[in-house]
Amino acid sequence: MGTRPAQAASQARLAGTTRGSPGEGMAMPPKAMTMPTPMPTEEAELAELARSFNLFDVPADYLDAPEPWMRLLREHDPMHDNADGTVLLTRYHDVRRVWRDRSASVDKTEMFRAKFGQGPLLHHHTTSMLFRDPPDHDRLRALVMPLFTPRSVARFSSFIEDLVARLLDEAAELGELDIVTDFARKVPVSLITRILGVPPEDGEMLRPLGLRVLFPLNPSVSREAIDAGNQAVVAFTEYMAERVRECRRRGIEGEPSSLVETLVAAEAAGDQVSEDEMLHICLLLFNGGHETTTNMLSLGTLALLEHPDQYALVAALSEDELPAAVDEILRYVTPLQLQGRRTTKELDLPTGPLAPGTEVVLCQASANRDDRAFSDPDRLDLRRVPENPQVAFGMGVHACVGNQLARLEGSIIFTRLAQRFPELEMAGRPVFNENVRFRGLQTLPVRVGRPRERPHGETIS
Repeated sequence: MGTRPAQAASQARLAGTTRGSPGEGMAMPPKAMTMPTPMPTEEAELAELARSFNLFDVPADYLDAPEPWMRLLREHDPMHDNADGTVLLTRYHDVRRVWRDRSASVDKTEMFRAKFGQGPLLHHHTTSMLFRDPPDHDRLRALVMPLFTPRSVARFSSFIEDLVARLLDEAAELGELDIVTDFARKVPVSLITRILGVPPEDGEMLRPLGLRVLFPLNPSVSREAIDAGNQAVVAFTEYMAERVRECRRRGIEGEPSSLVETLVAAEAAGDQVSEDEMLHICLLLFNGGHETTTNMLSLGTLALLEHPDQYALVAALSEDELPAAVDEILRYVTPLQLQGRRTTKELDLPTGPLAPGTEVVLCQASANRDDRAFSDPDRLDLRRVPENPQVAFGMGVHACVGNQLARLEGSIIFTRLAQRFPELEMAGRPVFNENVRFRGLQTLPVRVGRPRERPHGETIS
């Protein structure tokens, strides 16, 4: 289905341009030159504009500012029919209802086969637990959960603190940095390689491979992006296979201390896990541990800089207040914007029924800005007492396995950044990735101003 007339009229200043996927040069399909976005005032025009929204060819202004479009859909077409026959849900209570229904399936085998064709990319996205239903999902998740309990995650606090202090020292000496490339990418990649049990210097080689695997999960991608994803799956899994073999050769002394050791120990103990599943678990958790966290940190910093009172506040919050503040930042920025489910029975949602066999796209970013669930949802308020839990990590049995780790990273990084650089300010325009599913920034240049002393009293300027 082509671009509908009302939507064609809505595409604006970025029309006719094509930007690559995050750092990889993969492009969305090009857009035709169109007229500026209209500003309709009549309800009928707004409803028609909402119905014309095309997730597979989003309006040009959507990438920089998706919230107005999400609001339009929530108000005028909350059960939106997509061009491919799927249904896009944008209201909080509808999204939450689907997530909490254990009969809803995450299996995308047929959909992904039609999209990707046969190959390593299809194999990964149908082998990893992200797109597997119970009992296979529960079996695989149980293998890795011990690494991501609050107690297990807490042991990384000192590592994060030391790394963040070093990166902030470097920024203080230079007087400026790019929050994305100099900071927000480095912390998660360094941490997740440590958790996987691979050499930290390999992180920058693995990161682009991971991005190429993730990018084809966008609603609309080129054949070039799918081919790159296939090649990346092969390269990553071959790399991890060698790490697994090394671990088997040397053996494990004491308790497993990394993901690779945990999986090898489970295999040796006779747990039901194949080597193929082990390799794809490593790829899944590497991606879960770097991309969305990088986006949380960069988008969260941008949001704080756009709300100077909240940036000043985060430096002064107590340890007891920080968890709620990080959750508020997550609600406000929601890096992972879309997820999917397929109904296996009729579901009665607050907005209306969904028939069995419906492929549903859940817009959790929109749900987190729904005024039916949150008062004044477009305001960032670190002391918010929410009426409902934010859903940036999903909900139900498939909720993000690494959510405690992401929260820990956020609580340390946002606090230390604001404490060291109270005068931090943007030094240029932020540039967003062309990525509908995983929202993030390519660049966010900042000036640090006059830095404060380090927490231990050592002056750094």
